[in-house]
Amino acid sequence: MAFAIGHAARGARRHVRRRRRRRRPDAPPSRPHGTLTGTLGAVTRHDDTHDDDRPGGADGLDVPPTVVATTEILITRRLGRGGLGDVYTASDRATGRSLAVKFLNVAASAQASCRESFAIEARVTSQLEHPNIVPVYVTGDAPDGRPYYAMRLIQGRTFAAAIADLHDRRRVRDRADERTSRLSELLSQFALVCKAIAYAHDRGVIHRDIKPANIMLGRFGEVVVLDWGLASRIDRDDRARSSGEESILMPTMGFDEAPAARRPVSGTPAYMSPEQHDGGRHVGTASDVYGLGATLYHMLAGEPAYAGEVAAIRESVLAGRLVPPTRVKRGISPALEAVCLKAMAHDPAERYDSPLDLARDVEHYLTDLPVAAYREPLARRVARWTRRHRTLAQGGFLALMTLLAVTGAAAVLLRRMAGDEYRARKTALTMAARLAADTAALQIDSRWRILEHEASDARLVAALGSHEAERATAAGAGSPPPPVDRARWAAIQGALERIASENRDAVDAESWVVCDVAGLQVARSPPGDTIGQSFSHRDYFHGGDGDLPVGTKTQPLAEPHRSTVYKSQTTGRLKVAFSAPVWSGPADAPGRQRLGVLVMTFDVGLLFRSIDAIAGWNASGLPFAVAVIDLRDDLVDGVPRAGLVLENPDLVRGEIGEHDVQAVRAPAAIVSRLRKAGRLRLDGGAPVAAAPITFDDEVPTIAAAEAIVLTTRPRHLADVGWAVLVQER
Repeated sequence: MAFAIGHAARGARRHVRRRRRRRRPDAPPSRPHGTLTGTLGAVTRHDDTHDDDRPGGADGLDVPPTVVATTEILITRRLGRGGLGDVYTASDRATGRSLAVKFLNVAASAQASCRESFAIEARVTSQLEHPNIVPVYVTGDAPDGRPYYAMRLIQGRTFAAAIADLHDRRRVRDRADERTSRLSELLSQFALVCKAIAYAHDRGVIHRDIKPANIMLGRFGEVVVLDWGLASRIDRDDRARSSGEESILMPTMGFDEAPAARRPVSGTPAYMSPEQHDGGRHVGTASDVYGLGATLYHMLAGEPAYAGEVAAIRESVLAGRLVPPTRVKRGISPALEAVCLKAMAHDPAERYDSPLDLARDVEHYLTDLPVAAYREPLARRVARWTRRHRTLAQGGFLALMTLLAVTGAAAVLLRRMAGDEYRARKTALTMAARLAADTAALQIDSRWRILEHEASDARLVAALGSHEAERATAAGAGSPPPPVDRARWAAIQGALERIASENRDAVDAESWVVCDVAGLQVARSPPGDTIGQSFSHRDYFHGGDGDLPVGTKTQPLAEPHRSTVYKSQTTGRLKVAFSAPVWSGPADAPGRQRLGVLVMTFDVGLLFRSIDAIAGWNASGLPFAVAVIDLRDDLVDGVPRAGLVLENPDLVRGEIGEHDVQAVRAPAAIVSRLRKAGRLRLDGGAPVAAAPITFDDEVPTIAAAEAIVLTTRPRHLADVGWAVLVQER
């Protein structure tokens, strides 16, 4: 399919005639000029030679004042189809350049509003001269009367396809640095999109339909914003006028002059701002900022912020029911989430003032600089400062150690400063205890959530369901339970091995165990000789307070549970188990039943040494140590007692055989105070300042403690019965 394109320059001739009529008879001829109008662009040349030196006659033109240029565009194949237009690949026979040609489709060409929208898209795009906005080379009408415009052909994929590739589950095993690199590349490209939209705003135009599908990524790093069919004019503010860019010239559509309440609502619902959905509110540059934020949300979470029917999306957007990205996808940086939520603020006044500000925050994140939308915790700010000033930080640390030594030697002279120094120590310990407790709670809760998630694994549920059906059939027939046969439980063992393998890097569990509904251990990873034994008496199976006599028949627990700390019979080390029920179906499934219990066991010392806040301090050499204390009774030394120190590098490494258990317990008074602090935190719903604890009135060594509370869990699950204690060495 080929057709010729011709541009007659009648407008240019009329312009020349008007200039001649306005010229006075006795005035000298104007500066000679010529205009070349071509199909794929226009070039205007200004010649500085005098008329007398030119052989072109009285008008001083050495070329015809108007030239009609034609070319042929050969349409090759359809590239895509949308609601308004169809896009084809093509080539310019005169230059050999590859093009993309967009035609208004047949159905839309019959509607005046669609033709107006198409004309605006072509007009606006052709005037936006920016490296990240697709250039338009020519516009016109096809032989069948349909309007079209030809633009640069971008070989690549859409931003939406790149996001889908980033979150493809088939690539879940990619290394963390590879995933981080792909995310950083998309964020860099997103910042370019923000700058392109900011340029359009400076020209007095808003896009109104920003979404991943309207952004094209070339094979060689090109980033191009497409589809300006819903573009609208805006009044430029002082900031836009100061940029030096001129306003876009574009026709006025009918709805631009209509009252705000009667203007049509246009755009893609999941990416439209509340003011776009409202229809009666002013739609300005803040609406495009919202669309950019919605695109960033899609990039971070792997799915749009809103989904469903148009009416449901509109209701959710207008009500401001935005689910934070971190509740959809784990592992999102809090700084990036803050940037996204600021861009998508329900109130336009609370969003970024300009897409440039949004781009600046994204670029700051990529270059490890603070972002304006997020107030970082002190620890993160200190870590960044240390990374950027490593030599100075090391020197400062050495200087601090020197200062401490000098302070010790001059203690008598500095006695008057003892009060201030004591308060500073107390504040530092209190902050450290709170941070360590919150970090420990986050790590424990993440392991519980992994356990709950894996307990609903389809393969595990199916294998346990088959086992339970066989056991129930034997019980109904009055037959004895099926004999212990590991081969019959191979499906359960296989499902458990897969779960353990996939979570090996996420959790440092010593073992994974599955017990059936009767408490019989039917699978273990790594395999052991305990398979086939009954553990119905263990509290990690029935969920009660402590173990029951061996042989006690109980029901499996119904919610996550932290077991009593116990001593391993084989290694002599302290251990603890986390467990969760395995159900036959989801919570709303009719007639669902418990099929068994999924258990993770941990070496206590390794569990707490894996927590960053504790491990970092224990290995840092700083003048204070961190310990974890069990506030619940245990039977490690044969009688119920509380206060067992689970982790303290100065006292015990989790190996009970090396130390007297009596020597590694916190005093009863401290245990009582920690239990009270935990109850206060549960009642108040927020952390409370841990009180300093003096172990010896003769020695000014103090400690601060904080109960470990899972604030996202119900009250009866939130208190795990552990506390963190930070003590001066």
